[in-house]
Amino acid sequence: MNDTMHNLAHQVESTIMEDPDLQDYEIDVLDSNGIITLRGTVPTRAAHEKAEAIAREVEGVTSVINELDVI
Repeated sequence: MNDTMHNLAHQVESTIMEDPDLQDYEIDVLDSNGIITLRGTVPTRAAHEKAEAIAREVEGVTSVINELDVI
């Protein structure tokens, strides 16, 4: 993983974790050339959709693959 990829994944993860509705959940963020994959679990469909929406707003993100499980 190069520094640009690491930085984008870290930026997305940090932005998601700043949200009070999402900060208590383990959400892994992977980056492949601007394509972000979200993995982990969240308690509601709303949290699932919010994490994806936040990730899409980060500069440099070209696409989001949301693999979060709602439990």
